[in-house]
Amino acid sequence: MQDTILGPTGIAFIGLYLASLLGIGWAANRSRKENSLKDYYLAGSSLGSISLFFTLYATQYSGNTLFAIPGNAYRNGFIGLSVAAAVMSVVLVYLTFAGRLNTLAKNHGFVSVGDFIKWRYDHKALLIAINIIAVITLVSYALGNFKAIGLLLESASGGAISFAAGIVLLGLIMAIYESLGGLRGVVWTDIIQGSLLFIGCLLLFFAILSLSPSGSNASAVNLSERLVVYFSEQIDTVGFLSVVVLVGIGAAVYPQAIQRVYIARDPQVLKRSYAALLIMPLLTTVPMILVGVMIADWLPGLSEQQSENVVVYAVETITRNYPGVSWLLVLYLGAAIAAIMSTIDSALLSLGSTVTKDIVGRAGRVVDEATLYKVSRLTSWGLMAVMATLAIILPQTIWALMIFKFELLIQIAPAIILGVRAPSLSGRAVLAGLIAGCASAVALKISGYSELDLSTPLGVHAGVWGLIVNMMVLTLWRK
Repeated sequence: MQDTILGPTGIAFIGLYLASLLGIGWAANRSRKENSLKDYYLAGSSLGSISLFFTLYATQYSGNTLFAIPGNAYRNGFIGLSVAAAVMSVVLVYLTFAGRLNTLAKNHGFVSVGDFIKWRYDHKALLIAINIIAVITLVSYALGNFKAIGLLLESASGGAISFAAGIVLLGLIMAIYESLGGLRGVVWTDIIQGSLLFIGCLLLFFAILSLSPSGSNASAVNLSERLVVYFSEQIDTVGFLSVVVLVGIGAAVYPQAIQRVYIARDPQVLKRSYAALLIMPLLTTVPMILVGVMIADWLPGLSEQQSENVVVYAVETITRNYPGVSWLLVLYLGAAIAAIMSTIDSALLSLGSTVTKDIVGRAGRVVDEATLYKVSRLTSWGLMAVMATLAIILPQTIWALMIFKFELLIQIAPAIILGVRAPSLSGRAVLAGLIAGCASAVALKISGYSELDLSTPLGVHAGVWGLIVNMMVLTLWRK
């Protein structure tokens, strides 16, 4: 590999992209309608279909799309297609509750997830428990992506930008446009970031399909034949469905996903945006899975750690043989930075709303809206600084926490999804189910249970077993 991946043209492109984000933050700040939490955290709750689609898309597809997913496909083949099915199922889960929740949010002025829980159940212990899970999820999500972007910039610059310097630089940029524009600034930047991610994934797929070394099995016909064999003979149904349930339900109740339900102009806008989002795994996740499978054929022997950067290795190989497509590497790195930044800023903004509204506001230390608005902007800077610092000093084992976040997150799904649809559900029952579900998932993890053993019916994720226990408690409680 070259010492420096980014040449002068690539550096200029990335620099221009980052500068545009600062400009968007400034413009979003000038477009604010009032100094309120609703305007800062929900952009006035009036987003149309196009803006909502792009912010949903950019938030849902993180750096995992460009690193972890191709790496998993490189190591394990087509089993990664379960992730694509899971991402599509997220939209189906949204449709069961999002429209009703949007109407409730408009009627009652919800800003954070805690606002809905407080209104629906009026149960302090449940509110605290759900906020704890939300904070754990958002912190782990932000930390993992901060580490990813630090490693990416260090690698792309050949060490000229250190791991710590990369985190600080992009953390500073995100803090500026987020504190200036709030969610409005994040949504506007998501339009650029989502477009870059979408174009990057498709162009990378077609370029690698067309430019792979002669003699390899990376061809449309070969891929089609291998897919037929996989689905007819090799697919493991239990493992496949376990991933679909875990990600499909868990991702639908991400705190940042719930806030995007709040910001839609009306339920019809939500439905139109979700309809478009439903096909995006076929145009984003599936191409990157196929990229990993193709590269495994003509670039074998990479270690597990190296396989996370398998696309970088492949694109570098292609650009050495075809210098005229050197722009492909720049596009990939730009798409990766965009994907990671769009997930970090959304996670931290949701975390900020939890801290400002559910912790500071409900503690009674701050009561008026104007003061809470000032606190919210300071919170953006504070959280960005804390997360960047932790990402630099904490060991790499933080990735294990990232993997575990879905196991916990899925346990709050009954409180939100059933809470919208089942008026008789009580806060005590939901809390009992939540505690039982979390305890079961954690106990399975501590005991050494591995969902990777997919050869038996027990090859199911710990979080899915936890959800089953959660629902059993809810059912028995209601009887």
